[in-house]
Amino acid sequence: MAATQTALISQKYGTALSALPNPGNLDILQIVDEGRGVLVNVDHTGTVHFPAVSPTLSSLQAPYQSHLATTNTLAQIFAEAFTNPAQLDILQVINQGGGIVYWLNYLGVASGS
Repeated sequence: MAATQTALISQKYGTALSALPNPGNLDILQIVDEGRGVLVNVDHTGTVHFPAVSPTLSSLQAPYQSHLATTNTLAQIFAEAFTNPAQLDILQVINQGGGIVYWLNYLGVASGS
């Protein structure tokens, strides 16, 4: 699936996801349940973990909430956590030439590096 023209939450500029500042290698994004337990985490390398694996104590993006559980699909959790009727990418990293080198789509699937 190709990247969208814009991103719902964030567009950052850099040569790769790893080129962006991330002191302490925090998760980039987390989706938490009502008890603040982490359901999904996108780690500092851009890898999506569902269910969450070794989530950090905080994340670069504010934690997003879902009322669902790990018995649901990743796509269902992303759809519930983000109001996104246009199905935009959630996050993107764009290089100097305007090419998208990393994106996290509305289904929770990461592409690029």
